[in-house]
Amino acid sequence: MSRISSNNEENPVLDTIAVWLYVLLVLIGLISIYSATSEVNQSFQFSLSSVAGRQLIWIGGAVIIILTIAFANVAFIDYFAYGFYAFGILLNLAVLFIGKEISGAKSWFGFGGFGIQPSEFAKVATALAIAKYLGTYGIRFKGTRSVAITMSLFLLPMVIILAQNDTGSALVFLSFFLVLYREGLPGWILLSAVWLVIIAIARIVMEATGISHLWTMGVLLFLASLIVYFGRKNRQLIIATLFVAAASIVFSTAVGFAYTKILKGYQRDRIELVLNLKQDTRNMGYNLEQSRIAIGAGQFVGRGFLKGTQTKMGFVPEQHTDFIFCTIGEEWGFLGVTAFFAIYFGLLYRLIILAERQSTNFGRVLGYGVVCVLFFHVAINIGMTIGIVPVIGIPLPFVSFGGSSLWAFTLLLFIFLKVDEKRR
Repeated sequence: MSRISSNNEENPVLDTIAVWLYVLLVLIGLISIYSATSEVNQSFQFSLSSVAGRQLIWIGGAVIIILTIAFANVAFIDYFAYGFYAFGILLNLAVLFIGKEISGAKSWFGFGGFGIQPSEFAKVATALAIAKYLGTYGIRFKGTRSVAITMSLFLLPMVIILAQNDTGSALVFLSFFLVLYREGLPGWILLSAVWLVIIAIARIVMEATGISHLWTMGVLLFLASLIVYFGRKNRQLIIATLFVAAASIVFSTAVGFAYTKILKGYQRDRIELVLNLKQDTRNMGYNLEQSRIAIGAGQFVGRGFLKGTQTKMGFVPEQHTDFIFCTIGEEWGFLGVTAFFAIYFGLLYRLIILAERQSTNFGRVLGYGVVCVLFFHVAINIGMTIGIVPVIGIPLPFVSFGGSSLWAFTLLLFIFLKVDEKRR
């Protein structure tokens, strides 16, 4: 079993730098949510029944979570890691049957006027389970068995969440691949992933433009034939080439089927918009166009708090949730965004430092799990608002409105900080 000792404390308190950076991000989120949901020319008014008021309630819950973790026994986290994972899987299975559907995704439990999204907490449970497995005595991340088990730990919840029709949350689990590279995942897997992305994009372009998929097969077979011809004396190369060609054709066919038969029309539209295969600024591209206008309107120093016209007029739908970055960009401009990035990436850099100084595999893997999940969320969310990735609807950690995401990210961050506090 993995070992985390609560003795020989090297750092008797939670890392102060990380905690203060967390506090800054939460405060930025609260201020931005208030601004994005207040009326035009409204003087400062605050009510717990408002959107910002509800976020303040969620923040109060996050404080309780932090205090609970701060006074908890760190051995409890390690001992029950698999239990948390199993509970997370059960919750995400249960929501398929008794959950309520919001925005086309059946991924929420409703409690009165509040909702809880179990997929957010599945990220925490998965990070713990992977850290537990790779931190277990005798486990080395080298053989096929250990790689397969580790990958199954994050692919299982990913598949379940895809069944909830919550594509954005499901894709976040791919960030755990980055954790595995830190632990020694072979480089050929990275090259395979890049190759599959190229195949997927090529097939989507063909489907969107009406080009026959036979061209894909023809190009793949032609490349395979060239490799086989010039390497005909190398039997292993021939076998590997034929396998890759066959697998690529199967994957291309699967992508084509999923794109035309499984994805909904608005999901295909978003992908085609990002790939510049379709132009439409009044329908599926409206959010993106207004988001770009809002960010650009901030210019160098921003319009100022409560003075963003795009924000106040409500041109960007869901601006207090997935598009909260637009408010920051419009009201605080380039300087504000630069400071915001400095805080965010300062936190990520600090967490990398903490991860590298861990004395156990459990602590290191958990630390990189936190970093990778946060980085993926930040990169995709901001990428959505400026149009370099499809709009898939994932929150900006600690900043977007919502209790599930705030509580889950708070759990993820402070569990690791607790482990760091008790490192040997």
